[in-house]
Amino acid sequence: MIPYIRRKKVLELLHAKELVYLDELVDYTGVSLATVRRDLKLFEEEGQVELLQGGAARIRVNVSERNIKEKLTLNRDMKEIVAGYAATLVNDGQFIYVGPGTTENWMFANLGGKNITVVTNGVHHIEKLMENKINSQLLGGELLNNIAVVVGYDAIKQIEQMNFDKCFIGASGFTLEQGASTSESGVAEINRVAMRRSQKSYLLLDSTKIGVNSKYTFAAPEEFDTIIVAGEIEQKYLDLENIYSVEMN
Repeated sequence: MIPYIRRKKVLELLHAKELVYLDELVDYTGVSLATVRRDLKLFEEEGQVELLQGGAARIRVNVSERNIKEKLTLNRDMKEIVAGYAATLVNDGQFIYVGPGTTENWMFANLGGKNITVVTNGVHHIEKLMENKINSQLLGGELLNNIAVVVGYDAIKQIEQMNFDKCFIGASGFTLEQGASTSESGVAEINRVAMRRSQKSYLLLDSTKIGVNSKYTFAAPEEFDTIIVAGEIEQKYLDLENIYSVEMN
């Protein structure tokens, strides 16, 4: 079984029941106990699942976003590839919006030397923007300290006055039914405005976000000009007209 499909089945059962024992997951997926344990350990590291004594697991409820330093290291290989390709779509003279996610953060190493201006609400992007000498504007507003992101009325008011050539946005989850979603309502609102103020919009994803729904949807699949993804994904996602799957090295 493809790892992505197997992990999706594990999450399906966990979402369907309040508490699931590992033996149930073995029967449900048809794989070994060791494989189930590895999948659950991955979900635990991502903050999606809580492992309990007695060989059980459950979906972690009301979990805030992971610390930004932790998130920067997760799935780095896929994030670098997606962001590297996204950077090739930025041309000299362009005025772009870059979302606050850790996938977007990997774009800046490939944008140094280009005559562009980046607008962002990602506070943790500042170091990379300065390091690569990229003209930039940081939105002002309410700071969400745990994820180093600026949100709120002031940030939205600023961005509503801007006209972007392109915007590049990540997501906490993406499904065909619910579209692109994030765990913070303030981030979702700014994403919507940035897309509305952009001539072209790009969604940046690694395959672990595919098939996952987060709390707040901010765009349907068809609202993006291109959805850029790396890693193994189901065929139904590859069938989307606007998806671009970047090959892993």
